[in-house]
Amino acid sequence: MRQFFTSMSRRSRIAFVAGLLMIACVIGGATWWITHPPYGVLFGELRESDAAEITAALSQMQVPYRLADEGKTILVPAEQVYGTRMKLVSQGVPKGGSVGFELFKDSDYGVTEFAQKVNFQRALQGELERTISSLSEVESARVHLTIHHPSLFERGQETSKASVTLNLRPHKRLDAREVVGIQRLVASAVEELKPDSVVVLDGKGLVLSGYAADGPGEASIGDRLDEQTRIETGLRKRVGQMLHRVLLADDFTVSVNVRLNYDRVKQVSERLLAQGKDGNGLLVREKTDVTGHVIDSSDPDHVRTGPTSNGREVEYAHGHEQEEVDRAPGRIERISVGIVIPSTLPRAEIEKLSAVVSAGLGLDPSRGDKVDIAAIALPERVAAVVPAPVPGAVSPTSTGTHATETEPARSPARVAWWAYPSVAALVAIILASLFKASRNVPRRLLPSEREETLARLHQWIESAEVER
Repeated sequence: MRQFFTSMSRRSRIAFVAGLLMIACVIGGATWWITHPPYGVLFGELRESDAAEITAALSQMQVPYRLADEGKTILVPAEQVYGTRMKLVSQGVPKGGSVGFELFKDSDYGVTEFAQKVNFQRALQGELERTISSLSEVESARVHLTIHHPSLFERGQETSKASVTLNLRPHKRLDAREVVGIQRLVASAVEELKPDSVVVLDGKGLVLSGYAADGPGEASIGDRLDEQTRIETGLRKRVGQMLHRVLLADDFTVSVNVRLNYDRVKQVSERLLAQGKDGNGLLVREKTDVTGHVIDSSDPDHVRTGPTSNGREVEYAHGHEQEEVDRAPGRIERISVGIVIPSTLPRAEIEKLSAVVSAGLGLDPSRGDKVDIAAIALPERVAAVVPAPVPGAVSPTSTGTHATETEPARSPARVAWWAYPSVAALVAIILASLFKASRNVPRRLLPSEREETLARLHQWIESAEVER
């Protein structure tokens, strides 16, 4: 074997070693592929409790598994993914970290009534948590119930209450209607529970149930900003469409600011209604008390009379008109529009454009709405300032002459298109020459061939000396 290896040329030795390495790599890769089959995702984005439950079940089933993504993803052999998943689901694994009505599967008859109530509350909370967690935006949920149990000796009528804590998925949020749906879901599952008594929080402790279940209430800060952004975007789009028709280009800037008022105001006004002919009201009752002449019995001619008096009491009915106005929160208090356009339009056209924009957006000047259009000229390019040459100073780019003008900056020279194929051809020629030169290198002689050659050379030298 050693003689075989020494009889080979350098190139043959390199090729032989490379072949052996390739064969070893192929055998090693095949062995690794057989002993390490490809793994597929069984479950992903799991909580620690769910991952622990699944791995315990896989260990009992003697199914190999791997953990990835910091324990949030479980991998099993690819050909066993679907079968293992069906077996786990049939066993109720994972349970989602909560216990449902399967708690009563193996019920004990010796459990007290209080323990049964506690178990029922735990099971109901677990079922609600599973239902809420099935929403696409919700990653996990916790439900706490305070169920009111009526009693014969109870005076006050307290109602049931509930609280829901949601952990939302990244870059997901719930709108007001979805939060109201969760409130109604919990209220429908608990007896004597009103939707308004269900408080919904997010993972940061912020109250999401800002809207009542029967109608809009106080909006949260996020909902207020969303509503303001929606209105401003719509108005900005309308202004942009009008300006695009006028300027025939998008060389303008539009800024819209909308101030919303979320104060709930209830205003009651009452005034009298003018009724009757003279406007004093309708005559309801009139009483007249008249005292006439009083005869003096001592006067035989009945000439002297006593004093007379008249009295009148009148009662009128007045009409009352009462007006009650309840202003809902979220009304527009003021709209301000700012537009910047190039100074290509005359002043009169700018005033007409301002009036058109104000009319198109339905602005109310009495409310404080206004439109400001500014025509600003584009800034002109300022030439680079060349410092004055110092007398006696020599320019570094000239020999003995002063610089009087600034030379334009030279742009970097572009490489011609034919340079790339030329370089590639030159590299190919060099590689071919090296390969040919390596083939023309004489083969290295073996030790036996070297000794035979030296013997022949020595014999040829001796024969040449003898001839001389």
